[in-house]
Amino acid sequence: MDIFETYAEGYAKRAQEEMSLQEYLQGCRSDPMFYASAAERMVAAIGEPELIDTSQDPRLGRIFQNRTIKRYPAFSDFYGMEDTIERIVGYFRYAAQGLEERKQILYLLGPVGGGKSTLAEKLKRLMEEYPVYVLKAGDQVSPIFESPLGLFDPERHGELLEEK
Repeated sequence: MDIFETYAEGYAKRAQEEMSLQEYLQGCRSDPMFYASAAERMVAAIGEPELIDTSQDPRLGRIFQNRTIKRYPAFSDFYGMEDTIERIVGYFRYAAQGLEERKQILYLLGPVGGGKSTLAEKLKRLMEEYPVYVLKAGDQVSPIFESPLGLFDPERHGELLEEK
């Protein structure tokens, strides 16, 4: 593959696509990522962790006090930040469940050179893994990137939407 084919393939993946409301609702039937919240998309992009028993490795056992740690494939480049990454992933898991974290803002605090901006860049790239479906009227995209499901009243149409 040459550079132009690679660029064209990447561009086609990121190109905006328009669909009718009916096409969107049909897509929601087969793929839950159509109506996933930002936190749910982030949890899906992060993936499932691999469990590492540090008691089996003398070097890791000294570092992690023989605990079983979780290492996420999405954060395989980050060494020594397992606890911090686990807290960040926990934040997104709780937010995806609709708990209090969904209303909160994630702050990355720490010393200079602690990897905060690198973590933030990785989180931004992970957020772009799955597409976002938003309302569009004519040439105007919703300024708050509102989901098409926001058109329906949850009390009147919620049960029917879940059923269909």
